[in-house]
Amino acid sequence: MRTDEYTYHWRPKGTKEWREMYRQHEDSFETFRPIIPDDTAENHFLVLAHNGYDKVGLWSFDAENQKFSEAVYRRNDVDGGYPFGHSNRLANPDEVAGISWCKDKCHREFFNGQEAALYQQLEALIPNADQVRVSGRSRDGNTLIVSNSGPRDPGTYYLIRNGKVSKISGAKPYLEHDQLAKVEYITYKARDGETISGYVTVPNGEGPFPLVVMPHGGPYVSETVDRFDEWSQMLANNGYMVLQPQYRGSQKYGLDFYKSAFINGSEAGRAMQDDKDDGALYLVKQGLVDPDRMAMFGWSYGGYAALIAAAREDQIYQCVIAGAAVTDPDMQMDYYRYRIEGSAKIEQLTTWDGAVSPIKEVKKINVPMLVVHGDNDQRVPPEHFDKYIDELDRAGIDYKKLILEGADHFSNTLFYHHKIALYETMLDFFENDCGSMSTGDALANR
Repeated sequence: MRTDEYTYHWRPKGTKEWREMYRQHEDSFETFRPIIPDDTAENHFLVLAHNGYDKVGLWSFDAENQKFSEAVYRRNDVDGGYPFGHSNRLANPDEVAGISWCKDKCHREFFNGQEAALYQQLEALIPNADQVRVSGRSRDGNTLIVSNSGPRDPGTYYLIRNGKVSKISGAKPYLEHDQLAKVEYITYKARDGETISGYVTVPNGEGPFPLVVMPHGGPYVSETVDRFDEWSQMLANNGYMVLQPQYRGSQKYGLDFYKSAFINGSEAGRAMQDDKDDGALYLVKQGLVDPDRMAMFGWSYGGYAALIAAAREDQIYQCVIAGAAVTDPDMQMDYYRYRIEGSAKIEQLTTWDGAVSPIKEVKKINVPMLVVHGDNDQRVPPEHFDKYIDELDRAGIDYKKLILEGADHFSNTLFYHHKIALYETMLDFFENDCGSMSTGDALANR
């Protein structure tokens, strides 16, 4: 029989009896996620939870008495992150060695002093160390497989044996660290005073640069700089600065920030859109960006945001590129109504129910646009693209389009030929159809 609550159960050691440990209403927006038994206290578990706070923390939870005991780790600025295990899992299979959290970059807080010392040594050994992880380690601890990744490293593996380092291979070995652009963390004020974080990928050369605002999809996810971002690096390598704004609704900045995107009515196309524009204007004010060379490119919800940007009256962009975009919020509501449950269903239905609708804004479009969609998209079906193109034609709006044959929704489903078609079309559009967005002179001087 279906209920409107999630119930978590545990089994005391040495018994076969399952007991209730926690009960949560399915519509709750608070996190409760058991991770591993807490070996410091009997019948306790380490859990990631809000426990009445705005940010997620790591807590010790008393399963026997169904209550939180104490905070193991929590922060006031961002969610407390995720615990990680000991580097030698063969010898220490159940140990939680520390917790990672992300803001300007991803950081580790160690509970084990020896592990902290090991990672300091590894970071000194690995060239251009960023996010160093032990992927495997021998039982005696003397042989390790170590990976390194980051904005300027798509992923490289090393063998470390008796203190000597040998490079094994890389995910994209043809890319060199010094060829890739650095990524910087910024914060700025939105027009209503809300503090917004963002990541800026900075091309080589001297500014002010042309800018591509690249909002993430979701929209209720978060971005960090602990990994290589192919799209932003592709754009930066061609002379464009890239802003990835963590607009309201983005995860890891707390419940209030997350819920502010929808809890009192949808901010999609409204304050969420302002957050993106205000980030671009902030970079202009800092002297980093040319105000006459700005564009927006996004995918999924980010594609939706690009379509909204194209029709705004106070236009700050020269063009937009919208990929896999939600064009009809009513159609997207039908998708989510029958596929998800709980708080995720509330957030999505509330968001799209009150969102500014791109398909109803077509006549307001005032900049060139490129519309891209995969014809096998399972998350945002191609009907979104088809309906929008029909509406553009009826309104007599000029546009360019690209259909990626056989492509699904997510970027990791795009094959090499999809990427080549997408990147070449994007760069050609920016160069020839987007006002003064050309980076020809900048690239010639690199």
